Amino acid sequence: MMNNSRLLLWRFQRTTSKNTKRIVLEPTRVFSRVMTRVISRDFSTQTKQDILVLNAGSSSLKFNLFSVDMGSNSVSSVLNGAANGLTVTGDVDPVIKIKQGDKTLISDVISSPTHSAALSFIADTIRSHSSENISAVGHRIVHGGTVFPESCIVDDSALEELSQLNSLAPLHNPHNLAGIVAAAETFPGALQVGVFDTGYHATIPEHAHTYALPRQLANKYRKYGFHGTSHKYVVEQAAQFLGKERINAISFHLGNGCSVACIKDNKSIDTTMGYTPLAGLPMGSRSGDIDPSIIIKLLQDEGYTSEEVSDILHNQSGLYGISGSSDSLTVERGYKNGDPGYKLAFNVFAYNVKKFLGAYTAVLNNEVDCIIFTGGIGENSPLLHNLVCEGLHPVTHDNYSRDNQVSDISAAGSSTRVLVVKTNEELAIARECVKLMR
Repeated sequence: MMNNSRLLLWRFQRTTSKNTKRIVLEPTRVFSRVMTRVISRDFSTQTKQDILVLNAGSSSLKFNLFSVDMGSNSVSSVLNGAANGLTVTGDVDPVIKIKQGDKTLISDVISSPTHSAALSFIADTIRSHSSENISAVGHRIVHGGTVFPESCIVDDSALEELSQLNSLAPLHNPHNLAGIVAAAETFPGALQVGVFDTGYHATIPEHAHTYALPRQLANKYRKYGFHGTSHKYVVEQAAQFLGKERINAISFHLGNGCSVACIKDNKSIDTTMGYTPLAGLPMGSRSGDIDPSIIIKLLQDEGYTSEEVSDILHNQSGLYGISGSSDSLTVERGYKNGDPGYKLAFNVFAYNVKKFLGAYTAVLNNEVDCIIFTGGIGENSPLLHNLVCEGLHPVTHDNYSRDNQVSDISAAGSSTRVLVVKTNEELAIARECVKLMR
């Protein structure tokens, strides 16, 4: 699986423009360990395996340690937590919190605001409280482009290819790769596994992922889609709940970032996010779809720079732009209290969600087994469920509970089931690791 037996390490440089920060990757030295021995390792000789899942953000590192029984395929969480404040500016203390179930084990400031320092702290905690031997480390990677349609073991050649995709997700991918490098140093005997947000949407047909641009541009700029790990997980949970092997579904992942996926026979055939995670629904602070001419007007007539326009669309729009708050709970509370700004923001959001429900119902020729709500808003807002489903699919919250893995909120006699499904991307990533370990 590798062309050579050495893993390249990378130097991370942060360069700052007026409104954006990005990390540039370049090879600097060779990390001397024989990766081929790790990749060819026979994991079947041990029934119990420990898998660490990492989600590296621009200023954070979330983790979950899972214990896996390779015989029964059972996966259980052992430790979880997050480090925040991992910034080069040093304006906030880097704080880490680690929990075992509901019990907080550690809440402390770490020595350095870097992903490596955070992972070193996490590794020490894992060794002292749980495991001396991590078999695999699973990494959430936002963008795999067309090169990585499926999860993969990250060797030196894969890491080099991934670094070439940073321009597709400059706010996400470099930090994901930083987590891979830090994990490779900290756990030299573990497989490094990449699981891609874009991977689940690799089945979207050409007519659905092609933009109506001149052909030479359309070949370069296309729809990729995101939140794939979450959409895949909740579709599988819904199918199991319904007792079906395959389903047609419309999956709403609604949180600070939002996307809808159109599912036919368990496969994604369309989604609302596009070339980047900016497209589609209005979100916490992202605009979602707008008339592209507005961008041209801002640049040509209003005097904004491209960096300023990017900041407006990513950080000053969505719920925040309309109401002054990106927090959905605050917006929903204001809606219920009759505040005009909050009410408009929530109505704009709900209207756009409902619009895609209608569009994707048509794409599926009205053959929809279920509608799925997931994510922070999708799982916790009966108000949104009612507004979106009103006049289409009657719902009731008599059997709804935030503690349920799956809640069926369909009214009696509804031909299309409406389900609220709790997502678990970290568990999904752990399961992808298990597949590649077999």
